Amino acid sequence: MKKFLLLTAAAVMSFTSVEAGEYLPYAGFDYVNMTPNVNARYPDNYDIGSLTAGIKLVDLGAIEAFAERSLKEKETVNGVTSRGRLYGFGADVLLNAVNLSQGTILGSVGYGRISTKLKYNGSTQKDDGNTLRLGVGGELNPSPDWGFRAMYRYSISDNNTYKNSKEFTIGARYYFY
Repeated sequence: MKKFLLLTAAAVMSFTSVEAGEYLPYAGFDYVNMTPNVNARYPDNYDIGSLTAGIKLVDLGAIEAFAERSLKEKETVNGVTSRGRLYGFGADVLLNAVNLSQGTILGSVGYGRISTKLKYNGSTQKDDGNTLRLGVGGELNPSPDWGFRAMYRYSISDNNTYKNSKEFTIGARYYFY
């Protein structure tokens, strides 16, 4: 999975001739609402905060890294209360599908390493997994310094806790010139 992401990023950069000054580093924050496909013991909806940093290749797309952590979510099944949390990190390659005057329609593919933690009946259960992240969304740029982004992602995981998830992300980016 990591090799696929690295090869994709290398292909995007090698097939384009990017002049100096067409790279824009940026930092941002996202709110993520994630709904993983889990068994009944786990909470089935998570509110996540995600910090992002990346490099925008003007008119082409971006390469972005993220680190995220959820709030503790609670689920009660048959009188047993469980508390779950998700956290992880990864990277995405975003491609500009359509460039508009003050925005962009985006497509993305990425890799994430997501960990789950569940506490119930006095025990703790932890699990890690790799995820393939596929997404579509858009970004609005009201000024050259700011971008506001919304994305929908579908993730496929090899995690034992969940096999796939749906995410809706909304956030802001600040571009450094």
